[in-house]
Amino acid sequence: MTMCASKIGTVPTEGFNWYIVLLEGPFADAIREQIDKYFVTLGKEAGPDVLVVRGYDATTFRDSFIESAAFYGPDDWKSVDVPAIVVTDALPTAVEERNGLDQAKVMIFPLRQIYEKHNDISTFFGQLLSALHSSEASNALEKLDKAKIEKYWSWFTEYAELKPGFFGFKADLGKIIADLLTKTR
Repeated sequence: MTMCASKIGTVPTEGFNWYIVLLEGPFADAIREQIDKYFVTLGKEAGPDVLVVRGYDATTFRDSFIESAAFYGPDDWKSVDVPAIVVTDALPTAVEERNGLDQAKVMIFPLRQIYEKHNDISTFFGQLLSALHSSEASNALEKLDKAKIEKYWSWFTEYAELKPGFFGFKADLGKIIADLLTKTR
């Protein structure tokens, strides 16, 4: 399902297992053209349990997301390289109800590196959706099951320069993903 929103606060906080939030800059470039091209398909393929959201006005929407007090945490969100995808199981209102990012799952994927490596982001979208649709893939991240992380998330290695951010998962998750990336180099 897709949605264009004016601000992050207008996005429904219930009824979805995952949210894919597109944080974009104001200017049209090749990556923005790719996002435009695949946005509806991404939402359709995501299914009814995943909401894909982008801003009606990219800058206003991005700023509303970044300025949300709930999403200030381990890193300064203003330094996130846009365009980026934030994959989360809770939007700002829900994060505040859960008392912070430690109780929410948040992954940040900068799209520029993906596009520069492959000149396309559609394959990444497909791989991300496959992982999000698999309850085993999500459980692997939570339980730090190395074998299952490799089975369901090894596609990260295709994007060897990709440095996703993870919040709300056990601290060792970043190390496991880094180990996977190192293993393929």
